[in-house]
Amino acid sequence: MHAFIIHRLAQGALVLLMALTAAFLLMYVIGDPVIAIVGAEADRATIENVRQLYGLDRPLYVQYFSFLTNALQGDFGMSARYRTEVFPLMLQRLVVSIEIALPALVLAICLSILLGVVSAAYRNKLPDYLARIVALVGQAAPIFWVAIMLIVIFSLALNWLPASGRGTWQHMVLPTITLALWPTAYLTRIMRGSILDVLGSDFIRTARGKGLAPMAVLFRHALRNALIPFTTVSAMQFATLLAGSMIVETIFNYPGLGLLMINAIRQLDISLVAGSIALTASIAVVMNLVADILYAVIDPRVSR
Repeated sequence: MHAFIIHRLAQGALVLLMALTAAFLLMYVIGDPVIAIVGAEADRATIENVRQLYGLDRPLYVQYFSFLTNALQGDFGMSARYRTEVFPLMLQRLVVSIEIALPALVLAICLSILLGVVSAAYRNKLPDYLARIVALVGQAAPIFWVAIMLIVIFSLALNWLPASGRGTWQHMVLPTITLALWPTAYLTRIMRGSILDVLGSDFIRTARGKGLAPMAVLFRHALRNALIPFTTVSAMQFATLLAGSMIVETIFNYPGLGLLMINAIRQLDISLVAGSIALTASIAVVMNLVADILYAVIDPRVSR
């Protein structure tokens, strides 16, 4: 088990290093970082002074190792747009994103377990067809289209919920539902397939042979074992929701990390873009590690 965790930690560290490297290179792909800070109208003397102040006149490899050292300490420099340190700003917006990402994950897990169990229990019957249609539509529908349709129906037509902004629980409803749609569809297919695999196992046939009721077989034996792969995939969906929140937060004008990153890209706020990429990658690595450890704890065969 310890060797398994160390192996996964090494993999996560390598992925994080690659993400930080990509973030550093992006600072130069987008353009001159100094121009992004002082503006294109600045005179040459100001540009050179700022270049020396931020250490951007040093060799590229020196800047790279300095960037890595500072990033590991949570220092991504100053935001040219907000004139404040990048890391505290990102953490502040991350909390706002979690406000809708966490409820969306809980909603997706609950709905997908229900739909997956019903679909598997009534395989190739009407409930199964309906659940599969919901899963298919949920994965096929573009997230921006879903968001716009929800605004048109519940904000403009019915006037039940606000279309944008943040402040009350009503502002969270439409973004949360929009975020939850895709993981609900994806997790429903995972749950259905997992239960059907378990239902074909020898111990299920033994339980049925002992005369257990179909519902007891389904919930007491099949569901418990089907939750093993479902749990790990669900943990990974949290990072996916945070990454996918950029579109949702932009449409609903919800001031989270996704909207912050979109605005940073539009305004060429290079330090903020690099920090957002690094933070998102770090969250993905951590959640992937949590999913792997959960899988190994639930099923010890994985660690071996």
